[in-house]
Amino acid sequence: MFSKDPKIEDLILDVLSDGQQSTLALIDKIREKRPQTTKQAVYQALRVLKANETIVQSREEVSLSSVWLKRLADFTEKAELNYKQKERPSTNFLGLKQGEKISYTFKTFEATDMFWAHAFDVLADVTMQTSPIFLYNPHEWFLLARPESEIYLFDHTVKNGRKMFLMIGNNDPLDMYVSKFFDGEKKNYYASPKALFLKNNYYLNVLDDFLIEVWLDPKVSAEIDYVYKHTKIFDENIKAKILEIIKKRGKNKLIITRNKRKADQVKRMFKEYFLI
Repeated sequence: MFSKDPKIEDLILDVLSDGQQSTLALIDKIREKRPQTTKQAVYQALRVLKANETIVQSREEVSLSSVWLKRLADFTEKAELNYKQKERPSTNFLGLKQGEKISYTFKTFEATDMFWAHAFDVLADVTMQTSPIFLYNPHEWFLLARPESEIYLFDHTVKNGRKMFLMIGNNDPLDMYVSKFFDGEKKNYYASPKALFLKNNYYLNVLDDFLIEVWLDPKVSAEIDYVYKHTKIFDENIKAKILEIIKKRGKNKLIITRNKRKADQVKRMFKEYFLI
């Protein structure tokens, strides 16, 4: 359900999260997600889930067990309480009031990106779904280094019709290469010959009245920029080089702010480049 390569059991839980299903309908939906799955494999997974009291079956109908759902809810509530008490960065930005901000520091690009993706995903879920999301990156290296997670994040963001606008502050060949991941409707992309902001290590996300601002280590950012400026074709060697660079240690800062005035200012800037 949450793993990168879900098992049949995970897919069953994902389908059943939408409500009770007949066995045949469940098998069809599993096959839509993973075409090579056999009917026997689904039945075997159902037996495992039933033995673990995760699902209940009545004749040909399958549903999630209310007991299992209660245990899951209790676990989630307990985990959230413990993380809030410890003021972990994954929870305490949701309580920001207008004009407030919270700052985090990380030792690598990679660690920054992991928390950044989490914060973005959470805010994308809790902010108004009718409000477009605005992103500014010097380079969209995330799609080169970890395309699966970035594509999932974008697809999850626009699944309910929400629009996303991503502006890049460069138009090098690798900046143009990733334009293929955008449809120009829900997911919009523009690689500008002129940077919107002066620093080549500054990244910005605007979700309703929340802003995620990120300053990645200047030296590591310069290495990323060097790769972009000296590469015309993307391949596995370039991907490996970028992955190696983002694992390097440095000073990385991420600030989450709730500020409607500042968010509206950024949105007006984007209107010069996109039809919004």
